[in-house]
Amino acid sequence: RGSAMTAAPSAHTLRVCGLYRRALKTTFNWVVDRETFIAEAIDLRKQFEANRHVRSAPLIEKICSDAEADLVKFKHPDPYKLPWQFGSSKYMRFPGDGMGLPKEVCDIPEHLVDQYVELYYLPKVKNLPPA
Repeated sequence: RGSAMTAAPSAHTLRVCGLYRRALKTTFNWVVDRETFIAEAIDLRKQFEANRHVRSAPLIEKICSDAEADLVKFKHPDPYKLPWQFGSSKYMRFPGDGMGLPKEVCDIPEHLVDQYVELYYLPKVKNLPPA
């Protein structure tokens, strides 16, 4: 094993990587078809690769600022969310921090107790092996 130290990525590298990731997520929000998304992602990558070798700091700042402005401009009004994220379909499906519904909601109403015993409890008791 070598003890080679790796250099931490620069602030510029982190900014561009974050910008690329946000651009992919924005594209995914607008394109629902997987094949179309892949084609759009390839075009997006080509745009980033075209500016890869730019070394002028003011020009880099302008390119990044323009791209960030485009992200704000094209932001989706209802972005895709994973089902368990806040505001999505499965979020807080089980209230009470996973403890389930309160007892008063789960109790069998008094007028149904006899039917419940006849349908679910007695058949099981009748089929038990002798002790």
